[in-house]
Amino acid sequence: MKILRKPVDLNSLVSSYKDLPAEIYEGILSFFNFTIRNEEINQISAFISNLNVEDRHLGYFYVGYKIPQIDKEFDLLRIGENYILNVEIKSILKEEDARNQLLQNKYYLSSLGKKLKLFTYISEDNSFYQLGDEGTFYPIDFAVFEKLLESQKLEHHTNLDDLFDPSDYLVSPFNDSERFNNGSYFLTKQQQEFKDVIIKSSSQFIILEGLPGTGKTLLLYDLAKEFSETHEIVIIHTGVLNTGHLILNQQYKWRIIPIKEVKEIEHLKPQFIFVDETQRMYPSQLKYIIEYIKENNIVGFFSIDPKQILSIHERNYNNLSKLKSLKNSELFKLSKKIRTNKELGAFIKGLFNLDYMKYCNNTDNISIHYFGDINQARGFAEGLEREGWQIIDYTGQNFNGQAIQKMMLNRGLNAHGVLGQEFDKVLVLVGSTFYYNDQNSIAVRNANYYDPERMFYQSVTRARKQIMLLVVNNPEFMTKVIKALKNTNEKYSPSR
Repeated sequence: MKILRKPVDLNSLVSSYKDLPAEIYEGILSFFNFTIRNEEINQISAFISNLNVEDRHLGYFYVGYKIPQIDKEFDLLRIGENYILNVEIKSILKEEDARNQLLQNKYYLSSLGKKLKLFTYISEDNSFYQLGDEGTFYPIDFAVFEKLLESQKLEHHTNLDDLFDPSDYLVSPFNDSERFNNGSYFLTKQQQEFKDVIIKSSSQFIILEGLPGTGKTLLLYDLAKEFSETHEIVIIHTGVLNTGHLILNQQYKWRIIPIKEVKEIEHLKPQFIFVDETQRMYPSQLKYIIEYIKENNIVGFFSIDPKQILSIHERNYNNLSKLKSLKNSELFKLSKKIRTNKELGAFIKGLFNLDYMKYCNNTDNISIHYFGDINQARGFAEGLEREGWQIIDYTGQNFNGQAIQKMMLNRGLNAHGVLGQEFDKVLVLVGSTFYYNDQNSIAVRNANYYDPERMFYQSVTRARKQIMLLVVNNPEFMTKVIKALKNTNEKYSPSR
């Protein structure tokens, strides 16, 4: 089923299918850019034939609506001021699956802050079920639904997508440690499909590849949680452990170790090893882990993003190629960005190459401020930090690090400290070392050990809802970004 973005009258949908010539019916679906299988139409027809209500109560249903980026689909959805109605339509009853689906629907719809009435219709035997407040799943008479239809106060929306913010449903193992450990989250459709295959896989090396925001770390940790119920596991983090790691270790008894302690696995003797941020691992460290997995006949899981590097040397590690070359390895490439909303994603892409800024049509969640002096920027950032903005600073270096030191805010977390984490509102500084080359791509002067451009990429891709840039002593950079934005969005106005 392809999403019907506009609400529809169920009588009209069924009548169009049954009464009109096939060519005209297909034309109607094409007009609405909507597809639905004949079987699904027949099931909807069977469902509404049970309802003894005035015809006007069968209008304003969303059919096959999907939450953007999450790909969570609802068969029938009707939004009201007093409550939301949701009906899932099935051919046959698989009770536990049907109950779990309604529990997922409850999770996603709860963000709208309304009462929820959730049902499942089974076309095979014309039966009807409801999800109770305590998660119970029980048969119910159609009359209950009829009364709800008649009493619902409709709420009209020009675009249902505006009600749902994908970032509201994302749970980070580090920033939402309690929710994650308690299982108060769901995987996206792609994550769940990969997980189902991985659980049954006989491969010794499982590779999870994906760009920032595609959910590879969540999937890695979800798999670790799954296997930890029956096996000894260890997670290796390529970097210093953050606060979330420590909470998981101390409060929930996880076994997460930093890469510098990798040889601890010889004492911990895990049956499954999970490695996060594999792209930053020294080749010698990766070789050690691979050999350990082979020698002990255990299984390794590796989360990796080749582009998410922080030092000049990491560009040449080729850890992904090494993993893919292994016998008995299997690659799962996550493709859908779920952390960063589409508007932020378009801005980030345009930021790294101005030619793509033409796709940034909404700048409501983007702010850019210019300062001629770093101290002014630091004072401004201090105030924003108090307002809940997460400052992500550059990681300093002891040798030849003057270029980076000149654009450090000396507040918040640094680029290395936010690996794998996510924040609603992110503030990042752009110093004079940045410029745009002849291909309109972002570039840096004076890169030495840590790569400012990659640290900048790491920082802005941590944002879920808002990005603020402080451009300091770099009028050329500011001019080019503003011109690129202005060309595509005349309504743009830098604001707080």
